Amino acid sequence: MRKTIPVKEVMTKEVVTISPKDTIAQAAKLMSSNRVGCLVVIQNGAPIGIITERDILTKVVGLDLKPSKVLVGEVMSSPPITVRPDTTVTEAARLMKKHDIRRLPVVNEGKLVGIVTASDLASVLPDMAEYSDFPVPPTEEVGTSVCEVCGEFTTHLYEVNGRWVCESCKDSME
Repeated sequence: MRKTIPVKEVMTKEVVTISPKDTIAQAAKLMSSNRVGCLVVIQNGAPIGIITERDILTKVVGLDLKPSKVLVGEVMSSPPITVRPDTTVTEAARLMKKHDIRRLPVVNEGKLVGIVTASDLASVLPDMAEYSDFPVPPTEEVGTSVCEVCGEFTTHLYEVNGRWVCESCKDSME
C-alpha cells in the first residue's frame, strides 16, 4: 500500500454542474435525475460555489421559500473549498474535517476536473489507517429527505456507499 494517494485517483470526473442563475427547483430536479447530493456552480468554466441537498432543505424548504423563485446563486456556498488533482486523500480528508464539509471540487488551472467526496476518501482511507493519524469518517446522518434507493420520504437518511438511504435500505445494504 502506498503512503500517499492523489485525489485524482479516487475523484469522480463526471461532475454535475449548474449556473448561479438557475432556480433551486431546477437544481433539485438535476440532483434527482443524476442521483447526486450536490451540484458544483459554474460560471465561465470555473467553479464559484456548491449547492447541496442540505442547502436546499435548510435555506429554502425550511424557510418556506418557493424553489422556483429562489436562484442557486442566492443559496450556494461560496467560494467553494477546492483541491488540486495531486492533493493527497489524507490532506483532502483533513480539509473536509476542518471545514465540516463532505465534498471538494477538484480544480486544475482554474477549471473543474472532478469532485471528491467523503465516501470516495473512506473507500481508501481504511487501507491507509496505519500511515495516517486521520480517523476514517463515520457513517453520517441527515434529516428529512428522500431515500435514493426506494424513494421513500423519511425523517432520517444515512450515507451508505455514497448514497443517502432510509434505515430499511441501510440495513439491507450492510
